[in-house]
Amino acid sequence: MNQKALILSLLLFLATGGAVAADITVPEGDGPVPVTVLVYMLDLDDVDSSQQTFTANVFLKYDWDDPRLAHEGDGPVIMGMDEIWHPHFQILNQQKLWKTFPERFTVFPDGHVNYRQRVWGDFSQPMDLRDYPADHQVMTVELVASGHTSEQVRLIPSTEAEHAIAAELSVTDFEITGSEVVVGSFKPWDSGPGVASIRSIYFASRKTGYFVVKVIIPLILIVMMSWSVFWIDPAEGGTQIGVATTTMLTLIAFRFAIDTSLPKISYLTRLDTFVMAATVLVFLSLFEVVITSRLAKTGRQERAMLLDRWSRLIFPGAFVAVTVLALS
Repeated sequence: MNQKALILSLLLFLATGGAVAADITVPEGDGPVPVTVLVYMLDLDDVDSSQQTFTANVFLKYDWDDPRLAHEGDGPVIMGMDEIWHPHFQILNQQKLWKTFPERFTVFPDGHVNYRQRVWGDFSQPMDLRDYPADHQVMTVELVASGHTSEQVRLIPSTEAEHAIAAELSVTDFEITGSEVVVGSFKPWDSGPGVASIRSIYFASRKTGYFVVKVIIPLILIVMMSWSVFWIDPAEGGTQIGVATTTMLTLIAFRFAIDTSLPKISYLTRLDTFVMAATVLVFLSLFEVVITSRLAKTGRQERAMLLDRWSRLIFPGAFVAVTVLALS
């Protein structure tokens, strides 16, 4: 059973009340207990498209009121996880996370409860890579109040921060363009009451500068190298075939290097389309060389030269067309 299945099974168990101690109940009131939630993205370290994960540094803060905990002290008191009722928050899409603050609650004299935590690690994130490398992704941190339905706990987005994300982030290949918070109910399966959930969503756009300089321009130069065969005398068939074959092998090696940055997806990305079109054109140039060499050896030198002259126009024009269609 994979990690997500284990989490979903745990949530279903908690939704039945199995994880809440018998002597710790939900505070009574006229309706669900309002819990204010702040999810603040302190830093986004990395986005791994091949693993479909992102690494982030996140600050969490939960606030609610429990009149049963009101006391006559001069200040707040610290209480443990098993001493009071609290929403059993779980991060649904977490993979490997480390907590840096102690697991405890701050209880004020009026019964107000505060919980703060900082977590750092990996979060899973399914990605749509059809527009790669000019794609737009959504990074999500989803919290669920395990064991509590929306009728028991009402999650409220905090208004402490206008934008729940730091102004400067460590990630170099993405730009965060916006964020929003969505409150709802999470259901592991279609049936069942579901549990209260809140999602912090961050909209990200991939920066294309790296791919233009390190991938697209070198690939264009490789394809242009294959056109040099059209200026070589068709009688020099060995030289032409050598250049065309070298270009083809270079392009194949280049393709393997690109594939390491992507998962094994079943559809073509924009970059895949561009590379595939370039591969076809390089192969056609090799095929053209074979034809002109054959024509030259059979005494039809003029026809071979004419085919080369037309190829000098057709191949660059076709490559410009497929580049525009694939990358625009």
